[in-house]
Amino acid sequence: MKTYIQTLRAEVDETKRQREEARAEQARADTRVVCDKPLKDQIEELMLSLPPAQLYRPWSMDEFIARLHGRFRLRPHPMNIGRALRALGWTQKRDWSLNGGGRRVWYPAP
Repeated sequence: MKTYIQTLRAEVDETKRQREEARAEQARADTRVVCDKPLKDQIEELMLSLPPAQLYRPWSMDEFIARLHGRFRLRPHPMNIGRALRALGWTQKRDWSLNGGGRRVWYPAP
């Protein structure tokens, strides 16, 4: 009887180990991921690559969408960009000038 129980425990342990290996392999080989770099890091790299004259100007969401990469798609969702910008200290305001037409623009943190 003891041998039977030990055999069952060994089989259960082997099954658990195989499941963990399969999960780890699936996490490593996720083919859906387009870009592994977080949006916050992408935004910081973008700002470091620009000259100071362009750095402190108002930015529209369309400009960020065109320059950044999404995790599962080619372009990121505006909601995710907005979250990353807020986490970096950026502020959002509306441009009520004639050229702005009331659209939202983002200003970098001072």
